[in-house]
Amino acid sequence: MFKKIIVYCFVLTLFSFSVLNNFRELVIKKLNEYTENYPEKIYVQTDKPYYTMGDAIWFSAYLVNGTDHKKSDKSNIIYVELINDKDSIVSQKKLYTNNISAAGDFEIKKEWKPGNYLLRAYTNYMRNGSSDYFFKKEITIWSFKTDEVLKNTNSESSSNIEISEVTERPEIDFYPESGYLINGIPSKVAIKVKDKLNRNISIEGEIKDSDDVIITTFKTYEFGLSLLNIVPKLNKTYYASVFINNKEIKYPLPKALPQGYSLNMKNNGSEIILKALGNSPIGLKNSFLVAHQRGKIVYEKLETEAVNEYAVKLNTSQLLDGVTSFTLFDNSGKPVCERLVFIENSNNKIDVNITKDKNSYKIREKVTLQIDLKDIIGNPISGNLSMSITDLDIVEKNSRNENIKTYLLLNSDLRGYIENPGYFFEKENDPKRRYLLDLIMLTNGWNRFIWNDILYNSHQKNDQFKIEKGLYIAGQTQALKEKGQGITATTRLTFLDATPSQEIKQSSINGIFNFGPYVFYDSIPTLIEARVKDFKSDAPKNRDINILLRNNNYLSPLRSHNNVLKQNKFDKTVLTNFIKQSQRVFEMDAEYLKGAQKLDEILITAKLKTKEEKREEELDDRTSYGGFQTHRLDINDITGAESLSVFDLLRRLPGLSIINDSISIRNGGTPRIILDGFPVEMDDISFLRGSDIEFIDILAGVSASAFSRGGNGVVAIYTKLGNGNIKNIKRQPGIIDFYYPGFYTAKEFYSPDYADSFNDNSKQDIRTTLYWNPKITLSNANHKAEISFFTSDTRSKYAIEIEGLTEDGVPIHHLTTLQVD
Repeated sequence: MFKKIIVYCFVLTLFSFSVLNNFRELVIKKLNEYTENYPEKIYVQTDKPYYTMGDAIWFSAYLVNGTDHKKSDKSNIIYVELINDKDSIVSQKKLYTNNISAAGDFEIKKEWKPGNYLLRAYTNYMRNGSSDYFFKKEITIWSFKTDEVLKNTNSESSSNIEISEVTERPEIDFYPESGYLINGIPSKVAIKVKDKLNRNISIEGEIKDSDDVIITTFKTYEFGLSLLNIVPKLNKTYYASVFINNKEIKYPLPKALPQGYSLNMKNNGSEIILKALGNSPIGLKNSFLVAHQRGKIVYEKLETEAVNEYAVKLNTSQLLDGVTSFTLFDNSGKPVCERLVFIENSNNKIDVNITKDKNSYKIREKVTLQIDLKDIIGNPISGNLSMSITDLDIVEKNSRNENIKTYLLLNSDLRGYIENPGYFFEKENDPKRRYLLDLIMLTNGWNRFIWNDILYNSHQKNDQFKIEKGLYIAGQTQALKEKGQGITATTRLTFLDATPSQEIKQSSINGIFNFGPYVFYDSIPTLIEARVKDFKSDAPKNRDINILLRNNNYLSPLRSHNNVLKQNKFDKTVLTNFIKQSQRVFEMDAEYLKGAQKLDEILITAKLKTKEEKREEELDDRTSYGGFQTHRLDINDITGAESLSVFDLLRRLPGLSIINDSISIRNGGTPRIILDGFPVEMDDISFLRGSDIEFIDILAGVSASAFSRGGNGVVAIYTKLGNGNIKNIKRQPGIIDFYYPGFYTAKEFYSPDYADSFNDNSKQDIRTTLYWNPKITLSNANHKAEISFFTSDTRSKYAIEIEGLTEDGVPIHHLTTLQVD
């Protein structure tokens, strides 16, 4: 009997080890799949943190592999959008990059309203994940009313307040180091204190047990953070005791579990010392520890002995910078505790060197800068950079602001808002900074990793949103007289530009065709033809085909409020100076244009067309019946129309009755539906939304009689396919022609050359952005870049801010100054 028990235990041990080893292999396999099918990240640098009406937003968008921050080999197209506080996309740029970044700009239209806007950037492939991972940055566009600045800004340089300023009960949250307190196991507990206005609070308190015995004390520092050490005991509970206005307030700590696991961590910079602990009957036996950086495995340990603890020392000299996650799985493969650590490897340090040709400059004087990057031992480094230079008296910039380094290494991988993230990268060997950064790791959970998704969902699934390498022109060929019936056909696409080109494809059995990818920047006249048989056939009804372009299915403009980079608290004086100077620039530009447009001795008499009249003419030009419609619905007049369905919009027109997906006119008849001048059926318009539609006309009487079967009236819908970019589509059986828009080409930032005698020196130069360069390349052939520009008429100290990435994916942020006397 005894021998049978021994054999049984031996077999059970082998079985458990086999199961555990299979789980270890699963974790490693899935993490490797994650890095091979990596997510993408985008960061956008703007020339300024805030703007005024009539200004321009200059930006550079960086697209990277989300695991190592090198150039992404997936997408080549970046979408950058500006969204107002009504959740409407006011402008979108489609940018192409075959490198790591793309330049762009937004012209702030005078008809836009001041307020907080959302700058959002993503790729089509990123849409397969949560929109929380899109780049999102809050940007304020101010009016010229400085009293609004005084009313709506906070001049405090920090949001920390003293406990004496607190009038209501503050919020105190506790974060045990590994997720739970365990009886008998020493644990660190991070503390975060805020009030209802989300201000950090400097506070002192005591930790007491259920017998009111003081166990330890605590005191919060910057960002309302603190740390305490505790060893929970059986049958004891604990609370924090804080006195506010001479009144004790008690905050209970999480209740300790009788059994469990813990990861205790000490980060010494050059090495990490980790202690794993477990107090179950088998301790840590059959547990599995894995550490990874953004999916890349840096350490793993399979424990086969029944030990209650073990220690690990991990050298960081070969690791990337950023958040590293340590996860302990129990013997059933369940993640039981996790600890985040921030790696700062001194070997990854990059020096940004800016050499000026002078110590200081005069107004309208040429400035020449030499820029280069060097690693820790002085070797030149290749990289891609962007640069903004702004007046520090009107544009507040400091090293604690959000930048590409803080975003890629902190914000994009952690949950929640991180205030003044640049603080955690300011002083290289500051113990206090490192201490507070570790508290950020304890209080902000891992954002991108949910282990069930990683382990048990396939990363090689057929993603709904495909990787885009260029522009695609897609649609469907349909039988002319069949209701929405897709049929296979021979299709031919022709670009009618300076060098015409053609491509022929057979549409699918359901009529789906897709041409591309193409890369071009100007709108190109485009022709798509289709034939039932082929283009050589003279068979009757060979051209009886309707061609419909496929909607590009752009994102809903509704903004996600998660992981948005918030505005910093700006100094009121600096912000007021900026608005006043921006107003002067605006007024000078208007006056200058007025003077430049004066005509000598010419009298012109004409009626000035209003903006509304010009809009009506623009819409009338798209129709065959001019302005003789009975009713018209202009999408520009509908707030939030982008998110409405075509049926929601039709309900706004008088005389129409919409029941489910059917349309009837007042007399009970069914109207003829016209889409971009071509008769269609209900199924052909059911997919349309407000973001696809330019305007809708209702025709009756003579206007409707111009269309066959228009006796019951006509509903004429005119689209702006491609999110408002493809216009003036002309249709007839077997053929469709239109102008297809290329990628957006960024405008060139205007930088005057005062050495050129032809330059107009009479106009005062007080621009708020002195210089902007979105693409500075340091290649293997030339490790230095030379930048030249002229100063303006403003004597001040200017901030030179450089952001970018090395070829090896190391993010760079550098801030220095330039003096103009």
